[in-house]
Amino acid sequence: MKGGDILIECLKAQGVRCIFGMPGTQNMQIYDSLLRCGAGVIDHYLVRHEYAATQMADGYARSTGEVGVALTVPGPGASNASTGILEAFTDCVPVLLITGQSDSKFYTKDPSKMFHGLDQMGFFRSITKYCAIAQKVEDIPTVVENAFRSMRTGRPGPAVLEFPVDVLTGESDLIIPPRVHRPARVLPDAADLRSAAETLKRAEMPILFVGSAVIHSDAREELHQLAEKLNAPVVVTRCAKGALREDHPLALQNSNGFLARQAIELADCTLAIGPRFTSLDTRNWSLELPRPLVQIDEDAAEIGREYPCDIGVVGDLKLTLQVFIEEVDEAEGTWKPLLDRLRERFATQPRVPLLPEIREVLPADGILSVDVHAIGYASFAEFPVDKPRTFLYPCIGVALGYAFPAALGAKIAHPDKPVVCFSGDGGFMMGASEMATAMMYGINVVAVIVNDSALSSIKGSQWKYCEGRTVDTDLVNPDFVQFAKSFGAYAVRVEELSDFKSALQDALAADRPALIEVPMQDRQKELIGLIGWLQSEPLRKARNTK
Repeated sequence: MKGGDILIECLKAQGVRCIFGMPGTQNMQIYDSLLRCGAGVIDHYLVRHEYAATQMADGYARSTGEVGVALTVPGPGASNASTGILEAFTDCVPVLLITGQSDSKFYTKDPSKMFHGLDQMGFFRSITKYCAIAQKVEDIPTVVENAFRSMRTGRPGPAVLEFPVDVLTGESDLIIPPRVHRPARVLPDAADLRSAAETLKRAEMPILFVGSAVIHSDAREELHQLAEKLNAPVVVTRCAKGALREDHPLALQNSNGFLARQAIELADCTLAIGPRFTSLDTRNWSLELPRPLVQIDEDAAEIGREYPCDIGVVGDLKLTLQVFIEEVDEAEGTWKPLLDRLRERFATQPRVPLLPEIREVLPADGILSVDVHAIGYASFAEFPVDKPRTFLYPCIGVALGYAFPAALGAKIAHPDKPVVCFSGDGGFMMGASEMATAMMYGINVVAVIVNDSALSSIKGSQWKYCEGRTVDTDLVNPDFVQFAKSFGAYAVRVEELSDFKSALQDALAADRPALIEVPMQDRQKELIGLIGWLQSEPLRKARNTK
């Protein structure tokens, strides 16, 4: 077989069912093999900008838990796609970027003198779990297998593979490795587990601080059982939204939210289950977690890495929680009256626009892909979900423009589920060219655009921190409705917010890509008022309409 054919057969063996990318000179042999060997098994989706290739792969991966795959030329194609790799690295998402490369005989030359030149291994090494070059045909199965093993072991993350043209056109008879599965689960040390359980027994008001590793480890049911046995509230990181269904009386949602912050101040012990304690989840590590702190993680390197840890337990989260549930005592409902009062205070806030209607219209298994914008920030605390993989957001890298291509990837993964992209005008414009991709393949995502003609969060930050001065945060936008209609998409403008719910229902029923523009240029200050970190009070106050 040709090297390109071997590559495609390896991808098929790993369960790859779609690839997002753009053909070019150095990857055309991969595309030829995809056409000949992948037809009927691996679908390809042509993007209009490589930025979208890895973001679509990200949306596919987040919504399924499977590896999302992107394919570009090296150099500018790969660097365009690198934002999605960074996002996948910081949020622990299994995304594979594949690139071609010039003949391997040119590897001795200065990369800056090469066509599409870039030292891709040096470029990507710090933001991948694995990156490698297939130096010869015989390397292809090995590097593919290694890439999938890295993405499916421990916390997920991205990988990058590079294939020179002569390796892709070379021939060899090789055995295609079988699918790589998640390694066998590792039991925790029994003594560490007993110490952790004894610590929890002495606590009167423990709180659970939960990371996305609970989702990757398929330990959501165990988390549910443990929380109920301890009668302890559950705070989650941004990436772990939905680890405990958010209508549960013990679910406090995101660690930066009002409910979580207030509860953390009342707690006398923290049980951290798989969080990484990122800057955004801890407000640059200023969050004071109640001690003693018991930390459970699959990765020994994470124990005590960001916060002092009194007791560390290393082991598979699902197995560890199963044993832990048996070790701890059932607790009384000490937290309930306190949580009830906190929720009553939280409910006094004025409602945020649009999010309640989206929640009412989307079914429980519908998917919302949220971009970085004023109302989008509020979705962590005010858009409840039943389970993960139905809420997509660039949590740590926070790449503007993420939501629309990610929504397309999620819709491709789940063609029978409604998928809504919720973005601001600035974010949507960064991925707007992918409306062509949506129309080309009939990817029926509904894009809801809040058009306030500004980069609102930055404008609000400038107002607050630069003595009221602002610079280049006002936007000039196209007519979004005409823009979408020019592609043949369904498109409407909602002038009155009271009409939004019915407009969203109509758009979801349109059976084609759709766009809803919500003009809010006259409500910029109101939108900025929704942004938590710009406010001096923990809860929003009603606007003074006088």
